[in-house]
Amino acid sequence: MRKIILVIILVLLGTNILMLSLLLNGNRDSSNYIPSKEIDVRQPVAVINEEEIYYNEWMNYLGTHFGEEALTQMVDRHVVSQLADQYNLSVDPGVIELEVSLLASLAGQMRQEDVVETEEEWRETIEHRLLTEKIFTRDVTISEADIESYYNTYQSQYEFSHRVEVSHIVVADQETANRIYNELEEGANFAALAREYSIDEESLLNGGYLGFFTEGSSFLPDGYFEEVRGLDQFSYSEPVRVNQGFAILYLHRELPRVELSYDQLKDHIRTKLAVEEVGEPPSTQAFWQQLDVDWIYHR
Repeated sequence: MRKIILVIILVLLGTNILMLSLLLNGNRDSSNYIPSKEIDVRQPVAVINEEEIYYNEWMNYLGTHFGEEALTQMVDRHVVSQLADQYNLSVDPGVIELEVSLLASLAGQMRQEDVVETEEEWRETIEHRLLTEKIFTRDVTISEADIESYYNTYQSQYEFSHRVEVSHIVVADQETANRIYNELEEGANFAALAREYSIDEESLLNGGYLGFFTEGSSFLPDGYFEEVRGLDQFSYSEPVRVNQGFAILYLHRELPRVELSYDQLKDHIRTKLAVEEVGEPPSTQAFWQQLDVDWIYHR
């Protein structure tokens, strides 16, 4: 059975070390790293002045430079997941969603096509971290009184207000606003039009991007919150009258309110207080000895 698991991990390794190398170059457009055609392992993957690089050379390079790190991360995830099942430990979905919402509001604008994948990666990472802490502190006793006291003091930290993420293009007259709207209808890019036409100097260089706002925020122009709430995410409004003239609003995302009950937070707070009592969890590899782990790297 151990050999079968090892084979599966090795098969996945090629894909994951490639993804890791892409993440290490995350400042570049990821679309540049999608192969332009299906890979034929018998043909060179690159040719430089008639000098050929083949698939096996490529994979060997990735394995040498990133293989152990990538496989370690994969094994860590499996170890924590199996131990959590063994000890009947879990994380309340509401706690995960709260952290995802906080990350989304701090991360700023993301491309529509990246949102689902990015948030799923966040969820997996958050759950892995919280389960690691639960495993590490599962034998630590925290009194009910201490948990209740912490909750009563810091309850507001576990509330996330409804937020909208907004961009706008502001122009002086309706004729210009209508012309911009028609260009959007024809497929023009909202941010590019904002840089070209908007008279709002504070946001035009950012493509009209304003950020995330709660209802009643003094930093969001009057009427914007109500106007964008009627839009689908990643869509724009018709021209609306504003103080400076006319505006076209763009709703990137709408993050719903998250409010967790004491029952949802009780175990999470217990773990948090336990970690504070005993110190930060060790490397996940300290858990490996609790399971039968066999891998290709030996120290």
